[in-house]
Parts: sequence; C-alpha cells; structure tokens
Amino acid sequence: MSKYSLDGHKLFYHFEETYKILIKQPVNPIYVEISPVGNCNHRCWFCGYDYMEYKSLKLETEKTIQAIKEFGANGTKAMLFAGSGEPLLHKDFEKFTVAAYESNIDSGVFTNGVLLNPKMSEKILDKLTFIRFSFNGGNRDTYKNIHCADDFDKVVKNIQYAVDFKNKHNLGVDFGLQLVAIPENMKSIPELAKLCVDLGLNYFVVKPFYKHPDHLGYNLPDNYNFEEYSEYLKQAESYATKETSIVVRWDTFIKQTEEKRVYAHCYGLPLFAVLTASGDVYSCISHMEEDTFYFGNIYDNTVTDILNGELRKKVLEFARQELNCKEKCIHTCRLDAINRSLWELKHPTVKHVNFI
Repeated sequence: MSKYSLDGHKLFYHFEETYKILIKQPVNPIYVEISPVGNCNHRCWFCGYDYMEYKSLKLETEKTIQAIKEFGANGTKAMLFAGSGEPLLHKDFEKFTVAAYESNIDSGVFTNGVLLNPKMSEKILDKLTFIRFSFNGGNRDTYKNIHCADDFDKVVKNIQYAVDFKNKHNLGVDFGLQLVAIPENMKSIPELAKLCVDLGLNYFVVKPFYKHPDHLGYNLPDNYNFEEYSEYLKQAESYATKETSIVVRWDTFIKQTEEKRVYAHCYGLPLFAVLTASGDVYSCISHMEEDTFYFGNIYDNTVTDILNGELRKKVLEFARQELNCKEKCIHTCRLDAINRSLWELKHPTVKHVNFI
C-alpha cells in the first residue's frame, strides 16, 4: 500500500512549502477538510464527532463555492469533503465538487455511501480523486449493530454501481473502504476484505479506534489488546490482489498503545485547514470548536483575509512555540508523520548530518 502512504506523508512532494515552514515564512494550506453538514444519517458507536451533537447545520451553497475557489487561488491543492456529518446529505454537494474541480483542486469524499445512488455517482465521479467508504462490519449483522442502521445491502449495491460506472467510462477516481477496528467487528474483517476484492475496490484499509478527548460514547474494554485479534488482520491481508490492496495500519495500532511522539510542538499546522458546517475555519480537525485553534468564519471574512489574518498567525505561532503535542494532541494525529519529519530536520537525532 506504499502508493497510498496512509501511515506516512507526502510532504516532500511539496518542497517549496516545506522550505518555507523551516525558515518560518508564511505558508497557506495545501490540504483543506470541509464539513458540508453537521448531521449524519448513521450513529456509529465510535463516531469521533459525537461531542458535536450532530447539529442540523449546513454550509450556505454560494458562500461555500466562493470559499472553495478562494482556497484554490491561495494555493490549496487538495480538498476532502467529510468532517462532522455525512457530506452527501447536503443538497448541493455536487456543486462543491464542480467548484473544486474547476479550481484545479484534487478532491476526495469520506461517506457511508447510503446516498451515493446511481444518479449521484453519475454526477460526481468524474470530478473526484477518490471516494473512501466508512463501512464497519464485514457482514449484515455486524454492520447493522455498529452503524445503528440496516443499510448493508444498499451500500454494497451503490458501491458496485459506482465501480461499474467508473470502469465503463474509464474514470480515474479511486475507491477505498475503511473499517475502524474494535473488538466487536474484528472477527468480520476477513469477510469484508474478501467483499472489497469482489467489488473491485482499489483498497481496503483497517485502522484502530482511538478515543477523542471529548468523545462521549464508545470506550474500548480495559483489557483490550489488538494483538489478540491480529490473526484476523493477517487473514484479511492475505486476500490482497494486484487490483485490490489490503492495508492494516499496523503502525497506527501500535501508536494506540505506545506513545512514541518525539516532537514537542506542531510545525505542520500551516499546511492544514478545516471548514466546519457552521462556516468556522480551524487549523486542526482534532481541535475543532477550540478557540485556541480558530482562524475565522467565511460568513464574516473572505478566505484570503482569514488565511492572512492575525488570528491565524497567532494560532500558528502558538503551535510552533507553545503547544505541547505530547499532552494535548491525540496519538493518531493526522499530522504526526509530517511533524516527525519536520522536527527531525530542525532537531536532528542523526549524528554528523553534514557528511551527506
């Protein structure tokens, strides 16, 4: 699965931005996450956004299109539609993908797939870089139990149509499926790996559950040890084919139980931004609704003004100089791999670095 680098990073494909970070010059986000809506049609046990209470919020269409175009004009190269709710619940979701596409922004979608019906697939697939499905049970009963919704067959049907449509029209979009592993679904993981191969997906990825500090619901059992379930993960890997990669994020499973963070502060934050369903712009997906990480709101200011504003400068300086990542940031932080590399460049642990 090295071609997708789900546990690593692609930082050094962006030398200019990396250099600017290291010499403390301003950098605009390469990657932006957008939450078109705040609510969801499923209630997965482990949802990391349950603390946001699935509010009936949605981004205003024309303002969001304007914001997407402005992000593109300010250097954003990739955009993920996901966040605190199910993105396809927004009635104008298609327009957002068009705006990103026309702004030369690569865009992806995280979705449970319930609303990716044939009509929607035909509208958006030619504009996307990838779709990743949140699918957390290898059989109907497990899926229904964890998603709190009886949509297994509907989603499988939608995925199959999307894959067939892609192949028929020779589209470049990649399809992936992700399962968040908890004891209650571990035994079904091999079944799901086989299903992904049968459906013709590009990859199936298994990552561990990690509890957000504000998470209200599910907790792992006190005696949980993922190694007890490793046989199911290894069995899933055995289903990999040339066409379908099966990825168990072993490094992330280890981070779940062992903290190996070596860096003190966050250097990678300038590369990232989050637009919530209320129009707020934050620096980090794990710190949404925290004033310390707040940049501004697209209903009050333009994206350009927000990115160049004093609030953002203050947040980024705080992250670089004061933020204690070892205590304040989750183990499975999206920027962890980037921060490790940037920190090593600034604080080498390798001896004699000038002898290149």
